[in-house]
Amino acid sequence: MDNKRESASIVPLPEIPAIDARADAQSFDAFIRSQFRGLVQFLRTRTASEQDAEDAAQESMTKLLRYRESEPPSAWKQLLYRIAVNVAHDQFRASLTHRRKEHVALDGLDIAASEHTPEQRAAYDQQVTRLSKAILELPPKCQRVYLLKRAHDMSHAQIAEHCGISVKMVEKHLATALAQLRRKVGDSSKDTL
Repeated sequence: MDNKRESASIVPLPEIPAIDARADAQSFDAFIRSQFRGLVQFLRTRTASEQDAEDAAQESMTKLLRYRESEPPSAWKQLLYRIAVNVAHDQFRASLTHRRKEHVALDGLDIAASEHTPEQRAAYDQQVTRLSKAILELPPKCQRVYLLKRAHDMSHAQIAEHCGISVKMVEKHLATALAQLRRKVGDSSKDTL
């Protein structure tokens, strides 16, 4: 009985043909080229625009590269389309969350304030125009620091990091900007400055 096991284990295994990596890469490239237009067409109904469809197709084909050697060529097409559906879903979910971040609720906000007279509004508009002109006349570094603080509500440390300068220099630029703006616009606009 042991003799039979020994003779069975000595049986030579059939030779597995060597895979030519270059031929495999060429067939994968040919597959990708032949599938691109059809995949874009397939994705058009699943994405927001032609550009999104092309982006999703490109991303899908890039992801398929991971499976080029582990999956047989007969499975590539089905795998490609499954990846494409997932990519289109990911794009859709990303667009939903992106739009949510842009949403501004208007509930409870006074959109049109009726407490200002036309004269007050005109005076305010003139003050804003003078201030805008004065900001444009600031030295470039002072102007940049001032706008980062006022328009983007950045802290002194954030401005320093963004501009590559020290916090002390940020304070100096802000002080210079405020002094010049008060000189050109006057103290009547303290709330605006």
